[in-house]
Amino acid sequence: MVPDDALIWKALADSTRRQLLDMLRNEGQTTGALCVQFAPQLSRFAIMKHLQVLEEAQLVLVRQRGREKWHYLNAVPLRHIYERWVGQFASHWATSLVQLKRTAEQPQVEEKPIMETVQIEQEVMIAAEPERVFEAMTDGVNSWWAHGFQSPHSTVHLEPQAGGRFYEDFGTGRGSAYFATVTYCDRGKKLCLMGPMGMSGPVVGTMTFDLEPDGSGTRVRLSHQIMGAVDEEIRHGYTSGWQELLGEHLRRFVEEGKNFRDA
Repeated sequence: MVPDDALIWKALADSTRRQLLDMLRNEGQTTGALCVQFAPQLSRFAIMKHLQVLEEAQLVLVRQRGREKWHYLNAVPLRHIYERWVGQFASHWATSLVQLKRTAEQPQVEEKPIMETVQIEQEVMIAAEPERVFEAMTDGVNSWWAHGFQSPHSTVHLEPQAGGRFYEDFGTGRGSAYFATVTYCDRGKKLCLMGPMGMSGPVVGTMTFDLEPDGSGTRVRLSHQIMGAVDEEIRHGYTSGWQELLGEHLRRFVEEGKNFRDA
């Protein structure tokens, strides 16, 4: 379940709203911080109205922290538009051409990762009750987790209990890879994990999945904090990776019974 396409296109049609999304692409920002960047051309009230339109289209997620409201980019609706309007072969060529453009324009300077904190906030609506979504996320993880080290030949497992492992099994006698450890589990409501999630170097991540009933479906909220040596490539890769996993593979597995391995 995603917002009506008309809401997404309406939100993207305005240049100010597109600029706001650009500002949120790398990290969340407070309402005040966003407003300052448009002053004095636009008032705080005008920016808040634009943010409301983006929130209604689910392109922006709002999280309250004390007295401040933080805004985060939620690219899952963009993924929906991408899937609908870009075919499989067009996607391949478009991706290749964009990558060629970036490579040609990028200065040949090696960037070293610096120690920092990255927060990824995403949200997706799935047409099923929370218990069913939670079961698919955990017991059925092998059917939608498409980012394994040796996927699709290996199997992925998530043990839904405190201390449970989230790992990839390469097969008998071939080894395995550790993703994270479950730190909190409330079936049908909340799942928390901590671990590197495939990142190398001095990096640790914490992931929280909140499941809330919403009408006839479930709203899945992801909060992923990454702390350590994180560069722009890692930030972009994990943001787009979660978009694909939650907005495409998990949703299709729950709503349509489609296993990404059968594609």
